Amino acid sequence: MSKKFGSLVNEHSRFQSPFIFKFSFYAPNTENRAKNAAHISYIGRRTGVDLGDELQKPENAEYTFKEISEGVEPGSAAGHVKYASERPGSHGLFGATGEKPVLNEIQDELQTHKGVVWRSILSLKEEDAKLLNLDDRKGWETALRAAVPQAAAEMGIGESNLRWVAAFHQEKGHPHVHLVMWEKVPKRRKGRITDGERKDVKNAFMNQIYGGERVRLTQEKTAMRDLIRDLSKGDTEKAVAIIRDVQRATKLVELELQSAGVMKTDLAPKAYPKELKEIVKGLGELARLMPGRGRAALKFMPEPAKTKALEIAEKMLRFPDFRASYDRYMKSAESMTRLHTTNPDKIKAAKDRAHNDLRDRVANVIVRGAAEVNKANASNKASKDASKRSKKGSSPQSKSVKPARPPKMEEQMNVARTVWKSAWNAIEQSRMQNEAQGRIQKAQMARREQQIRQQENERER
Repeated sequence: MSKKFGSLVNEHSRFQSPFIFKFSFYAPNTENRAKNAAHISYIGRRTGVDLGDELQKPENAEYTFKEISEGVEPGSAAGHVKYASERPGSHGLFGATGEKPVLNEIQDELQTHKGVVWRSILSLKEEDAKLLNLDDRKGWETALRAAVPQAAAEMGIGESNLRWVAAFHQEKGHPHVHLVMWEKVPKRRKGRITDGERKDVKNAFMNQIYGGERVRLTQEKTAMRDLIRDLSKGDTEKAVAIIRDVQRATKLVELELQSAGVMKTDLAPKAYPKELKEIVKGLGELARLMPGRGRAALKFMPEPAKTKALEIAEKMLRFPDFRASYDRYMKSAESMTRLHTTNPDKIKAAKDRAHNDLRDRVANVIVRGAAEVNKANASNKASKDASKRSKKGSSPQSKSVKPARPPKMEEQMNVARTVWKSAWNAIEQSRMQNEAQGRIQKAQMARREQQIRQQENERER
């Protein structure tokens, strides 16, 4: 049994809720078993699923495009990066242990399962997910491994008889997880849960999701109260001043972190086929201009390849989904320049430098993407050559069996998706750094002016 729901964004808006919980069950029949198996493939492989792969590289190791999907340069402190590998055949399922589930085995198990299967969606608003550290797969893995056994217990399912898998979808505006639960040995005959059970199951998830934030808020409240009590000694005016100083210092720390480029960016907007095909076309053209070896970086490219990479970068900066972030980046660059000069030529030169810096960052992402396309093409060619050799030495019966090869277009679309995300991260990181640096400079200038006024007042006295 399942219900038709609108988009999760609409659900958050309609119910004015930061947390959406959907729960449905599927009775054990042939049709539902097939649906459950198909659902596993959908949640584990659909566009936007977080595959959760992490790679640690030695400092001097050669880095590939997929290992630099956050828009950072190799050799920097950010060289140990998290990336989403989108190889055909990969999936984003995780379960009760750290061992990665085998998708086909899960599907086979559900195809023959004789009990009820329960499905759930847990969704947060993006700003809340970031606050709660649930805007990536790692955070949800930790939360669900603690919460799912508690939720199942509310349904009368013991942990030793519980099976579950989940997948995190990093959707902009509403990052969410899909959860599928069933019993190893079917015991519960009723799929539908009572209103009381539903409330208890939801609370099991909410207690885990919001528990850490409640503790943090309580600790901050207690610390602030104690600080005010100890320092103000009942002086209300002094207490208010202390609160303002603490808030100002906290804001300054956040700005410093943002200006250093270590704050998290928003989730990338969804890439649609039109933009992806345009990226694929550009990557293919660039790949043919690139040398077959050497480091995949803009500054090492021959002039024709460099020109093509910059041309593609210029087009991506004009994509509608990227334009607002780009415009804010350029505005912040201009604002910072106007703090020091009103000369139109100098302002224009500063804006040109800012544009070129960002364009080059995006171009580096594109170069790494084109290098990945070349690798995929080489792999397909090697597979094809091996297939030909195999056919020559095989019997007539075996010649009719064609070895499976990964679909070339799907590989290129996956690389294009990673380029899209990486370009977005590069733009957003640059914007956030510029805006934070601008606010810091304004605050520093305001403090200097205040100090000058205080010194002048003291001299007048």
